[in-house]
Amino acid sequence: MKQINELWPERFQEFIKEMQRYFKYMFNDHMKFVLIFGGGAAIYYYSQWVKSITEDFPVSLVMSIVLAFCLTISPIITLLKEADIVFLLPLENELTGYFKKGMKLSFVIQAYILLLTLAALMPLYFKATGAGLAAFIYLFTVLLVLKFWNLKLRWDTLKTNDSGTLAADQIIRFTLNTVILYFIIAKASWWYILAVVLIATAYTLYMRSIVKNKSLKWELLIEKEQGRMQMFYRTANMFTDVPHLKSKVWRRKWLDPLFEFISFGDRNTFRFLYSRTLVRTSEYSGLIIRLTLLACIILYFIDNLYVAVGVAFLFLYLTGFQLLPIYRLHDTKVWVHLYPVPPVYKKQDFYLLLTQVLMLQGLLFALFTLAGGNIVNSGLILLLSIMFAFGFGKQYAPGRIKKMEQYF
Repeated sequence: MKQINELWPERFQEFIKEMQRYFKYMFNDHMKFVLIFGGGAAIYYYSQWVKSITEDFPVSLVMSIVLAFCLTISPIITLLKEADIVFLLPLENELTGYFKKGMKLSFVIQAYILLLTLAALMPLYFKATGAGLAAFIYLFTVLLVLKFWNLKLRWDTLKTNDSGTLAADQIIRFTLNTVILYFIIAKASWWYILAVVLIATAYTLYMRSIVKNKSLKWELLIEKEQGRMQMFYRTANMFTDVPHLKSKVWRRKWLDPLFEFISFGDRNTFRFLYSRTLVRTSEYSGLIIRLTLLACIILYFIDNLYVAVGVAFLFLYLTGFQLLPIYRLHDTKVWVHLYPVPPVYKKQDFYLLLTQVLMLQGLLFALFTLAGGNIVNSGLILLLSIMFAFGFGKQYAPGRIKKMEQYF
């Protein structure tokens, strides 16, 4: 029993040490600058937007949907490992305290996220209702109660190991969270709120009855824990090498025509390899798509030239910086070192691909800016993005790669 009681403290300490090790690389001077610049720009535009909203803006609906999303997404930290299904499964009845501590940690972390989200939404709420600090405290208390309910229900549904039930639970909880928050924020009659609470209670009792005699689904719990950590590792891998990262690779045959432009020969060996890697590895191709779409949407609505250029540079930098780990992605594979290709080709091909990706991204930025009706801004963004892409690929990236090679 003593060893069981020591299991959580040991794993929690390992977890904290691992987070600290990666955060040291993630929040470096460059990223701090990006966060300060990006955060400052976001706060400025958000404040300007809040001032411009009219009385008919659906504040209650927007807030309830955003907060309901944060409530519904309730991952539970278990810190389980693959071997636990063998060694801890026989001790399941003695692990109640272990999982309770995981629930407490999950609640604290997610409560902090809720606090930040609510704080970001309160200027909108204050502008629309004229409410004060008491309203903030009241809403945060409600959110804490709802988060506890969501976590408990999530834990119950994980005992079913049925994908349909898990998906339905997400939809039902999101709907209930949205409706009850909407009634509270809109200051609807307490009878409406009570009705939703009764429905939520009935749903809770129903789920409890389904899983009452069911044991933990260890495979599912371990899978969810690994998925949660892999998400963090993918983020950390943008800043440093992560040995625990498991990349998912997809064939994507329909994109083969893109590689016909790469001529056959040893000179383009690494260019072909890196291009294939970029297209087939979801963590990098998905990263480019997400950042590009987000930047394009923002640029579509921006009229100020300086802010538009700043946003373009910010997202170009984020994309380029987070693609740098591709350079060393294949270094542990023996066959790469068997290529009869000079090492200088590897660097040149990587820098060329990086420059081309950023130039294409800059072109899309310019097109969306043009679609927003800003012809001058569009032309300048295209020109400056091309200059930035060349500067990043020819000057900044080589310096970063050199530092990476010094450490490994």
